[in-house]
Amino acid sequence: MKRLMTLAVLLLTASLPAPVLALGELIGGDLSFKGLVIAYPCSIAPESERVPVDFGKISIKSLYGTGRTTPVPFAIKLQDCNPTTFDSVTVTFNGITNTVMADRLAIQPTAPDNASGVGIGLLEADDTPVRLGVATSPTAITDTVMQLNFQAFVEAEPDALANGTIATGPFTATANYTLNYQ
Repeated sequence: MKRLMTLAVLLLTASLPAPVLALGELIGGDLSFKGLVIAYPCSIAPESERVPVDFGKISIKSLYGTGRTTPVPFAIKLQDCNPTTFDSVTVTFNGITNTVMADRLAIQPTAPDNASGVGIGLLEADDTPVRLGVATSPTAITDTVMQLNFQAFVEAEPDALANGTIATGPFTATANYTLNYQ
Protein backbone atom coordinates (compact mmCIF):
# COMPACT_ATOMS: atom_id res chain seq x y z
CA MET A 1 0.00 0.00 0.00
CA LYS A 2 2.89 2.29 0.66
CA ARG A 3 4.01 1.74 -2.88
CA LEU A 4 0.61 2.52 -4.21
CA MET A 5 0.52 5.73 -2.26
CA THR A 6 3.90 6.80 -3.55
CA LEU A 7 2.82 6.03 -7.11
CA ALA A 8 -0.39 8.04 -6.67
CA VAL A 9 1.55 11.07 -5.34
CA LEU A 10 3.95 10.89 -8.26
CA LEU A 11 1.11 10.68 -10.79
CA LEU A 12 -0.70 13.60 -9.16
CA THR A 13 2.38 15.86 -9.22
CA ALA A 14 3.11 14.94 -12.81
CA SER A 15 -0.39 15.94 -13.86
CA LEU A 16 -0.25 19.37 -12.21
CA PRO A 17 0.65 22.25 -14.55
CA ALA A 18 4.38 22.90 -14.66
CA PRO A 19 5.65 26.45 -14.11
CA VAL A 20 6.71 28.32 -17.27
CA LEU A 21 10.44 28.85 -17.62
CA ALA A 22 11.16 32.58 -18.19
CA LEU A 23 14.53 34.07 -19.20
CA GLY A 24 15.54 37.42 -17.75
CA GLU A 25 17.57 38.59 -20.75
CA LEU A 26 17.11 38.99 -24.46
CA ILE A 27 20.15 39.35 -26.68
CA GLY A 28 19.81 42.52 -28.79
CA GLY A 29 21.79 44.08 -31.64
CA ASP A 30 25.17 45.77 -31.83
CA LEU A 31 25.95 49.40 -31.07
CA SER A 32 28.50 51.15 -33.25
CA PHE A 33 30.27 54.26 -32.04
CA LYS A 34 32.49 56.61 -33.99
CA GLY A 35 33.81 60.14 -33.67
CA LEU A 36 36.70 62.44 -34.26
CA VAL A 37 38.69 64.23 -31.61
CA ILE A 38 39.85 67.58 -32.94
CA ALA A 39 41.80 70.53 -31.64
CA TYR A 40 40.77 73.93 -32.94
CA PRO A 41 43.25 76.47 -31.69
CA CYS A 42 40.64 79.26 -31.92
CA SER A 43 36.90 79.68 -32.23
CA ILE A 44 35.18 82.34 -34.32
CA ALA A 45 33.77 85.19 -32.25
CA PRO A 46 29.97 85.49 -32.66
CA GLU A 47 30.26 88.92 -34.31
CA SER A 48 32.49 87.42 -37.02
CA GLU A 49 30.13 84.67 -38.13
CA ARG A 50 28.56 87.24 -40.48
CA VAL A 51 30.73 90.25 -41.22
CA PRO A 52 28.95 93.16 -42.92
CA VAL A 53 31.05 95.40 -45.17
CA ASP A 54 29.20 98.56 -46.19
CA PHE A 55 30.68 100.58 -49.04
CA GLY A 56 28.02 103.26 -48.63
CA LYS A 57 27.29 105.42 -51.66
CA ILE A 58 29.89 104.99 -54.39
CA SER A 59 30.36 107.88 -56.80
CA ILE A 60 30.36 106.71 -60.41
CA LYS A 61 32.55 109.71 -61.15
CA SER A 62 35.23 108.43 -58.77
CA LEU A 63 35.03 104.94 -60.34
CA TYR A 64 35.64 106.46 -63.79
CA GLY A 65 38.42 108.60 -62.30
CA THR A 66 40.43 106.06 -60.29
CA GLY A 67 38.93 102.74 -61.32
CA ARG A 68 38.19 101.69 -57.75
CA THR A 69 37.02 102.88 -54.36
CA THR A 70 39.09 103.53 -51.27
CA PRO A 71 39.40 100.22 -49.38
CA VAL A 72 37.01 99.65 -46.47
CA PRO A 73 38.50 97.77 -43.49
CA PHE A 74 36.86 94.71 -41.96
CA ALA A 75 38.02 92.09 -39.46
CA ILE A 76 37.52 88.47 -38.52
CA LYS A 77 37.73 88.09 -34.75
CA LEU A 78 38.90 84.87 -33.12
CA GLN A 79 38.59 83.98 -29.46
CA ASP A 80 39.65 81.26 -27.03
CA CYS A 81 42.89 80.81 -28.97
CA ASN A 82 45.54 78.41 -27.78
CA PRO A 83 48.94 78.98 -29.40
CA THR A 84 50.21 75.60 -28.16
CA THR A 85 47.87 73.70 -30.52
CA PHE A 86 48.94 75.36 -33.80
CA ASP A 87 51.36 78.17 -34.61
CA SER A 88 49.52 80.19 -37.25
CA VAL A 89 46.31 80.69 -39.18
CA THR A 90 45.54 81.62 -42.79
CA VAL A 91 42.21 82.59 -44.34
CA THR A 92 40.86 81.41 -47.68
CA PHE A 93 38.05 83.45 -49.23
CA ASN A 94 35.64 81.97 -51.79
CA GLY A 95 32.55 83.19 -53.57
CA ILE A 96 31.02 83.74 -56.97
CA THR A 97 33.84 85.09 -59.10
CA ASN A 98 33.43 88.04 -61.47
CA THR A 99 33.64 86.56 -64.97
CA VAL A 100 35.70 89.49 -66.33
CA MET A 101 38.15 90.12 -63.47
CA ALA A 102 40.05 87.28 -61.82
CA ASP A 103 40.05 87.26 -58.02
CA ARG A 104 37.14 89.69 -57.79
CA LEU A 105 33.75 88.80 -56.37
CA ALA A 106 30.78 89.17 -58.67
CA ILE A 107 28.04 91.54 -57.56
CA GLN A 108 24.34 90.70 -57.50
CA PRO A 109 22.26 93.73 -58.47
CA THR A 110 19.21 94.41 -56.31
CA ALA A 111 16.03 96.22 -57.31
CA PRO A 112 15.14 98.82 -58.47
CA ASP A 113 18.18 99.26 -60.77
CA ASN A 114 20.63 96.80 -62.31
CA ALA A 115 24.11 97.73 -61.10
CA SER A 116 26.83 96.22 -63.27
CA GLY A 117 30.36 96.72 -64.51
CA VAL A 118 32.06 96.35 -61.11
CA GLY A 119 33.50 93.65 -58.87
CA ILE A 120 34.73 93.47 -55.30
CA GLY A 121 38.39 92.97 -54.45
CA LEU A 122 39.98 92.01 -51.14
CA LEU A 123 43.29 93.00 -49.57
CA GLU A 124 45.23 91.80 -46.57
CA ALA A 125 45.96 94.41 -43.89
CA ASP A 126 49.31 95.23 -45.55
CA ASP A 127 47.59 95.86 -48.95
CA THR A 128 48.63 92.46 -50.37
CA PRO A 129 45.94 91.40 -52.87
CA VAL A 130 43.84 88.42 -51.79
CA ARG A 131 43.29 85.74 -54.43
CA LEU A 132 39.98 83.89 -54.18
CA GLY A 133 40.47 80.24 -53.27
CA VAL A 134 44.08 80.82 -52.15
CA ALA A 135 45.19 81.08 -48.52
CA THR A 136 46.35 84.46 -47.22
CA SER A 137 49.69 85.01 -45.52
CA PRO A 138 49.95 83.20 -42.17
CA THR A 139 49.26 85.11 -38.98
CA ALA A 140 50.89 83.86 -35.77
CA ILE A 141 48.55 82.70 -33.02
CA THR A 142 49.88 84.58 -30.03
CA ASP A 143 47.02 85.41 -27.72
CA THR A 144 43.65 84.17 -26.57
CA VAL A 145 41.84 86.83 -28.66
CA MET A 146 42.93 87.71 -32.20
CA GLN A 147 41.75 89.98 -34.96
CA LEU A 148 42.54 89.24 -38.61
CA ASN A 149 42.35 92.51 -40.53
CA PHE A 150 41.41 92.85 -44.20
CA GLN A 151 40.12 95.46 -46.62
CA ALA A 152 37.56 95.38 -49.44
CA PHE A 153 37.10 97.69 -52.42
CA VAL A 154 34.82 98.07 -55.43
CA GLU A 155 36.64 98.02 -58.76
CA ALA A 156 35.36 98.88 -62.24
CA GLU A 157 35.61 96.20 -64.92
CA PRO A 158 38.14 97.30 -67.60
CA ASP A 159 35.64 97.11 -70.49
CA ALA A 160 32.91 98.92 -68.54
CA LEU A 161 35.45 101.59 -67.61
CA ALA A 162 36.70 101.99 -71.18
CA ASN A 163 33.23 101.95 -72.74
CA GLY A 164 31.53 104.07 -70.08
CA THR A 165 29.01 101.31 -69.30
CA ILE A 166 29.13 101.10 -65.51
CA ALA A 167 25.48 100.86 -64.44
CA THR A 168 24.34 102.41 -61.16
CA GLY A 169 22.19 100.85 -58.47
CA PRO A 170 22.35 98.83 -55.28
CA PHE A 171 24.14 95.49 -55.16
CA THR A 172 25.21 92.72 -52.81
CA ALA A 173 27.95 90.13 -52.89
CA THR A 174 28.88 87.26 -50.60
CA ALA A 175 32.19 85.68 -49.75
CA ASN A 176 32.75 82.70 -47.49
CA TYR A 177 35.93 82.26 -45.52
CA THR A 178 37.74 79.21 -44.19
CA LEU A 179 40.33 79.29 -41.44
CA ASN A 180 43.35 77.05 -42.04
CA TYR A 181 45.61 76.25 -39.11
CA GLN A 182 49.29 75.26 -39.35
